[in-house]
Amino acid sequence: MSKPFSIIIVPDTQIMAKSHPAHFTRMTRWIATHADELNLKMVLHLGDVVNNGAAEENQYRLAQDALNEIDQAGIPLMLVPGNHDYDNMVGSDRSLTLYNRYFGLHRYKGKPWFGGVYEPGQAENSYATLEVEGTKYLFLGLEFGPRDEVLEWADSILRKHSDHLAIVFTHCYMYTDGGRNTLESKHNPKIYKGAHGANDGEDLWNKLISKHANIIGVYSGHQIPKNLSYRVDWGDHGNMVFQSFQNWQSAFEGGEGRFRVLTIDPDAKQIHLRVFHPGKEEYEDKPGSELTIPLGTPEDRTNIWFHEDM
Repeated sequence: MSKPFSIIIVPDTQIMAKSHPAHFTRMTRWIATHADELNLKMVLHLGDVVNNGAAEENQYRLAQDALNEIDQAGIPLMLVPGNHDYDNMVGSDRSLTLYNRYFGLHRYKGKPWFGGVYEPGQAENSYATLEVEGTKYLFLGLEFGPRDEVLEWADSILRKHSDHLAIVFTHCYMYTDGGRNTLESKHNPKIYKGAHGANDGEDLWNKLISKHANIIGVYSGHQIPKNLSYRVDWGDHGNMVFQSFQNWQSAFEGGEGRFRVLTIDPDAKQIHLRVFHPGKEEYEDKPGSELTIPLGTPEDRTNIWFHEDM
């Protein structure tokens, strides 16, 4: 009998880092304190850790202090950069000096679960592997608007770990309406002058996600002002891929630390998703905040469904 375990998804913390650091620390402290009861195996941050790039280094210090609660508890934590984390917020180029100073490769040194990065010395594209309850998992983090060369690297990592169930996370992929980000979507990465060679959500699906039978989920933030949307599609190999957007930065005080809890039950072959509000110490019951999806591909594939949070 296999024991259920959890993965936590943390979206855009930028407003908390800028103006409400107490919410940030309350969130990470709750995660660290409740890790055992959740059987927590991984925390994934979807980017926009801070709000003002290199212009306000103190935001990085506050974010580091908060996220250290998770590191010090010995819980694996991976991050990807959002557009606000880049030094010039992708206004002129993709420089990530402060991001790598505070959340660079030094954080992963000596971690047995850490796999590697695309570019030496740069942490914005990375992967990790874990074996949980006899099943191998791959966690693949990609930069904002990943370039073609990054997708080629990601493709090689997914092929190398084809025997792992894979979760991909990046800052911008899904849109608020249950679709993937396209040129018709607001805040598409291709509109940022410094995001040279950017691919959007629809590009990622066509060039990478749909090609790999082991991908079970894709998670992203970035979009505003809505909070949740998700969809299910089937990849080229008939595998079911759950794709999810979550972001509360536009909510009161930057979302007050809300995050997503994924509980994987290997025996029931299900993933249960909930939204937790650490300030209220409760799981939310708003539309779309709680759902259960199959871990694997159901026999009936006619129900391609999506949800947008109004």
